[in-house]
Amino acid sequence: MKVGRTTKARGKKTGIEAMASPTPLLAATFGFAITSVLVAAVELDLFTAISRGADTVERLSQETKCSPRGLRILLNALAGCGHLAKKKERYLLTPFSAGYLSRRSRTYAGRLALHSRMLRDNWDHLAEVVRTGKIRRPAEGAGDRGEFFSELVASLYGLNTPAAEAVARQLWKGQPPSPCHVLDVGAGSGVWSLALAKRAPQVRVTVADWPTVIEKATRHFVAREKMEDRYSYLPGDFREADFGESAFDLAYLGHVCHGEGAEGTRKLFARLRRALKKGGQVVIADMLPDEERCQATFPLLFAVNMLVNTENGDTFTFGEYRHWLEASGFRQVRALNVPGPSPVIVATKADSNPQK
Repeated sequence: MKVGRTTKARGKKTGIEAMASPTPLLAATFGFAITSVLVAAVELDLFTAISRGADTVERLSQETKCSPRGLRILLNALAGCGHLAKKKERYLLTPFSAGYLSRRSRTYAGRLALHSRMLRDNWDHLAEVVRTGKIRRPAEGAGDRGEFFSELVASLYGLNTPAAEAVARQLWKGQPPSPCHVLDVGAGSGVWSLALAKRAPQVRVTVADWPTVIEKATRHFVAREKMEDRYSYLPGDFREADFGESAFDLAYLGHVCHGEGAEGTRKLFARLRRALKKGGQVVIADMLPDEERCQATFPLLFAVNMLVNTENGDTFTFGEYRHWLEASGFRQVRALNVPGPSPVIVATKADSNPQK
């Protein structure tokens, strides 16, 4: 064989040349670093300081009392992750960081990054959970009664506001019925029902959630939006609450189903059908994986989050939701495109109940 006449010359690759790039392995191995960089920046409140004009390492060092070297390295990493823009020696907020990571924004959601630290221990034992089928410690403990979620939901208000407002615009072609009675189950901050209440003065909302969540989160946002006279409360475990019969025109399940699991979600659908008036609608916001469960990265990762933090939680496809809703007595199951990781599902109460 002549020198230079190699397998490669015939259009084939062998050995190292045939191997895929190791870049995905490096990216996955250092995925924790992306989270840690963001958490540190939120903890130091760098985005708020930049929004006030402290946009260089020197100015930020003076305002935050942090070391210049530490700030320089952290700020450059934030720029590399896309959380900041960099113009020579100045660091600038992006539309994303201005809207969600500066405390000066009404849609601030930085506490969600800090919340990730509460979940880290369970995630670090993922292999053990997969092996045994048992979680180490549920995120919502048996005696928690809303403490965990009262700390989390405040961060979710700003994150879900754009989607909630889009849903409020699309639910009816014109105005909602007058009066319009709304049930917000597991309301948290109340972001979903508040978007509708701000749009239509005839809306009256009943919130079903833990007393701790209502007192620490829901009432705060309802007062901030000056809606106190339009809200009433059903404190307690919504899994046991009596929603009544034919009492509501609309029911919200805003990021509730993934924590309930398949059986718990089906039970909720049956109870909501009873609670809704004829032609009433249910709105379901959640993370929807693709039907084959192999492409929608965030909803699939969130299912792992449910695996390590809950007994029965999971994420469910549109097809699964449609099947459960129709079996529970709903029709016209449809998806609304909204600004968020997944569309929102809307279904209408059917005239007859197929379970009877």
